[in-house]
This record gives sequence, structure tokens and C-alpha cells, in this order.
Amino acid sequence: MSKQLLIEILTVPGCSSKRPMRDLVDSLLQENKIDNVEVREVEVVTDAMAVREKFPGSPTVRVNGIDVDPEGDKQGNYGMG
Repeated sequence: MSKQLLIEILTVPGCSSKRPMRDLVDSLLQENKIDNVEVREVEVVTDAMAVREKFPGSPTVRVNGIDVDPEGDKQGNYGMG
């Protein structure tokens, strides 16, 4: 039995890239026949939440808590954006 993946798509309210990013994630999962996955859409609504979530900007995609952008986890300037 393989471990379930958790993919989180973090966005700010009204992010115009939210839907295209979700479509891309869904497409990649389908193309690669990955079905043991939970995809969560997380809306970051306050600066405090942005800092707590270490949110570098919208959209952010994480797989099992790791930012898919190698530079994303290195950024220290978190906030709504």
C-alpha cells in the first residue's frame, strides 16, 4: 500500500491563478495516474495566517508540506500577496 499524498494549493481571496493552478495539478495527477492523493485548496485570509503558513505568495503549491518551488521554502518574507 502506497502512502497518500497531500497536495495543498494556497491562495489569497480572488487569486486569478487559483483555477488554472488547480486544473494544472489535476491534469498532472491524471497524466501520471496518481490517484492516492488528497488535494486541498487553502485560502490565506490574514497576514497572521500567511506568517503561520509560511506563505510566500499566491498561488503556492505544496506536496506533503514541501513547496514545489525550491526557492519557496527559503523565503522569509511571508504575507498576503
